Amino acid sequence: MPPPVDASTGEHRAGPGLSTCPDSGRAVLLEGNLPRFSSRVSQTKRLKIVTIGSSSTAGAGATVARNSYPSQLEIDLLRRFPGHAIDVVNSGVNGQEIPDMLDRLDRDVLSHKPDLVIWQFGANGLMRGLPVDVMEVAAHTGIARIKATGADVLLMDLQHAPRIDGVGRRDEILGMMERVAESTDSALFRRYRLMKAWARSMGERYGRMVHEDKLHMTDTSYRCMAGALARSLETAVARPVYVMRGASGVAAATPGDRPAPVRSMTSPRESSAASP
Repeated sequence: MPPPVDASTGEHRAGPGLSTCPDSGRAVLLEGNLPRFSSRVSQTKRLKIVTIGSSSTAGAGATVARNSYPSQLEIDLLRRFPGHAIDVVNSGVNGQEIPDMLDRLDRDVLSHKPDLVIWQFGANGLMRGLPVDVMEVAAHTGIARIKATGADVLLMDLQHAPRIDGVGRRDEILGMMERVAESTDSALFRRYRLMKAWARSMGERYGRMVHEDKLHMTDTSYRCMAGALARSLETAVARPVYVMRGASGVAAATPGDRPAPVRSMTSPRESSAASP
């Protein structure tokens, strides 16, 4: 059963203790193009999305599987695009990092013939000391394989949690994901920025958005993240503009007048954590 929706905002109610999901302010959460996703929404009633990643895609920290973000994303997208048949496949596997995901890309992702692939990675590599350049090369390889099928790619960056923030290389990973998204013309969903905005909004109550293991998300944060992602995808369909990544945040142009990306002069910390 879908979670209840707040009539005034159109947002899902977040669950016990929160009437609605916390405000993310003016933060820009999705950057880049999703041309196939946008065209499929407008031209057909059937859409296939595959989510690949590690434990925060699989749903670790949720009380039941249906509270994972992919399951909640499917519910929210069906509400936002009535009459469409939207299938969100959860191909998350606990504990994996990007080389492991490459090994199963054909079987667990490409075999589904997706229109959109949402790829979450980086946390396990960060905590295990996997070199950033290894992750970056592997990401380029995987994105090329996905895009060769015609599917869009949407990268999802790190979660804002104590065990992530306690590792000094966090900003290197966030910066690497920015580079990969820009250099491969992929979209980027800034989960870290979203959760930082929640933390500013909630203060001490932010603890309910992070599991007691200080790493994974919870039923509430998965649901709220899925809602923010669905809202961002809806906006991308309504206004399919090219988004540049620049020091001032973002700038937009029409698809027919696509400019070259502007490279950011801010640090990964400023770029990823601050709201534009």
